[in-house]
Amino acid sequence: MNQIIKLLIELGPLIIFFYANNHFSDETGVGGLIPATKIFMIAMPISMICSKIFLKKIAPMLWISAGFISVLGGLTIYFDSEIFIKIKPTIVYLLFSSILLGGYAYGKPFIKTLFEAGLPPIKEIAWLKISRNWGIYFIFAAMLNEYIWRNYSNADWLWAKIWVFMPLSLIFAMSQMPLIMKHVIEEEVEDI
Repeated sequence: MNQIIKLLIELGPLIIFFYANNHFSDETGVGGLIPATKIFMIAMPISMICSKIFLKKIAPMLWISAGFISVLGGLTIYFDSEIFIKIKPTIVYLLFSSILLGGYAYGKPFIKTLFEAGLPPIKEIAWLKISRNWGIYFIFAAMLNEYIWRNYSNADWLWAKIWVFMPLSLIFAMSQMPLIMKHVIEEEVEDI
């Protein structure tokens, strides 16, 4: 049940953003990003409050996302320019990539703190390799976001957020399973 609540808390603001954009866009798909950003900025703190109430904590990723949404969403509204909300994913991806690859370079697998509870115990070398792999993936995702928003319509960019980035992330996560399974630490069973 907690996983469903967590998923709703994380995806809720994004779903509301997409719905608002669709609602406020004209028939050509233009004009909805700025009003949707305003609604997104309201939905984010509500999501954080729900996280605190139902999960008793606010995940670091939610704090980071809320911070970027506040700053870049605020700039989007202030300057009446969609560019800031479009570059938010690029900046977040590059931040994550920098953190993960920096940790990899210094032998500190920061990704471990995010995923350790959800995975079986694995060797430290596997955490380092997973950090490296996700760091590279986030560079790719940042470049892809930049390419799409600069070369396609708002509707296409939003479509890609759901139907390209989410499936790619899921496929990439699944591609890491052989690495994880190879480095699982077997628990020793005591003889009775």
